[in-house]
Amino acid sequence: MTAPTRLPFVERVLTRRASGRRSAPTKGAVRRGNAPSITGSALLDRIIHVHPATTVAMFAPVAAVGTAVAVGKDGGWSLAGWGLAGYVAWTLSEYWGHRIVLHYEPERGFGAKLHYILHGVHHDYPQDARRSILSPLLSVPMVGATFYLASGVGDLPLTFGAGYTVGYLAYDLFHLYLHHGKPKNRLLRTLREYHMRHHFRDDTKGFGISAPYWDELFGTSIARIPRAGQTAGAAPGRAA
Repeated sequence: MTAPTRLPFVERVLTRRASGRRSAPTKGAVRRGNAPSITGSALLDRIIHVHPATTVAMFAPVAAVGTAVAVGKDGGWSLAGWGLAGYVAWTLSEYWGHRIVLHYEPERGFGAKLHYILHGVHHDYPQDARRSILSPLLSVPMVGATFYLASGVGDLPLTFGAGYTVGYLAYDLFHLYLHHGKPKNRLLRTLREYHMRHHFRDDTKGFGISAPYWDELFGTSIARIPRAGQTAGAAPGRAA
């Protein structure tokens, strides 16, 4: 069967409402393969959802130049501290942006379409690599605003913005790995399992991806369902 050239936004929203998705957060089956065109234009689609290599090419130089300029201007260990502060600021942006912005789902109209473009399509097609990367519609304004507010209005070292940008890149690539990689060690398998719970069990929880500890702090963690013979508090011998 030939894939449709445009996704049925209105039909999808009406189906979701009819099935009571908001009152029943458990997830159903997802669509396999890559998502069809969202806008009807291949060029526009590739601007809205870029290749992972494009994201690295866009933002790695920003972080490198910001660091180089800051070190050349000021120097000192305090710059490293501001870089770490920028990274922590990113992890909070990751959590709250995912929770408040990406999972705010208007029922109809432009808002419903925009939500699907920015994040809904990723939940429908979780193995589409380009949909696993944050859209430049969000990443460019977020990084740009951080540099402007921190280095301009806030008069902070550029390493704050560089740390924020590195945190964003680490998140994007880590998120991509969780969907497409095959973790070998227990920690990465556990983190992958945690993110898959968000996709396939309850998308109203588990918003921290590279920083899942914020879910613990803000009460949105997804507990692991114990296997047969295990109690809810028992630690599994091996992550699924």
